[in-house]
Amino acid sequence: MHEPHTLSGKEKDIYPVIRSTSFPTETSDGIPLIYDEHTAETRIYYALDLGSTYRLIDKKLVEQENWDVHRIKEIARFNVRSLDITVKEDTVAGNTFYFVNTNDGYDASRILNVPFLEKFSKNIKGTMVLAVPHQDVLVIADIQNETGYDVLAQLTMSFFASGRVPITALSFLYENGELEPIFILGKNRRKQ
Repeated sequence: MHEPHTLSGKEKDIYPVIRSTSFPTETSDGIPLIYDEHTAETRIYYALDLGSTYRLIDKKLVEQENWDVHRIKEIARFNVRSLDITVKEDTVAGNTFYFVNTNDGYDASRILNVPFLEKFSKNIKGTMVLAVPHQDVLVIADIQNETGYDVLAQLTMSFFASGRVPITALSFLYENGELEPIFILGKNRRKQ
């Protein structure tokens, strides 16, 4: 991890990674990481893929390479759109749940693939809700009834608790290209 890395010639290996807002914004050495605010629950960091691991891109690496931060972000967003997307489907109580889980470290990052989400949204019959409970899954739900929200809340919490790199147990409504965090209260807890 402490060996020198370079961005030049590695453009195809630069990707965005989604992390929670509680994730550090600087390295353990105090060097600021390159990131963008995403939602109230998530941030976008940028990583150089090294094969079996990756290195988050920090200000020092950008400066020593004399790169423009905007260029890194553009390259990363382009690269995430080029990743394969395999979707598994499951239906529970009239609601359809789709799972993107390739275990390449960038499954949650696919939430940034706007053309994919837009295309997907055209086939949603109910309400489109997304979840990124940990880095190795993107959940897309076609919610058609109240039970769907309860199922989504349970599976998102389960994934969040079991993920290697947890992100958020909250889900996001997806409307007109915008993500809005929603808190789903389980049916059995709604009574007061």
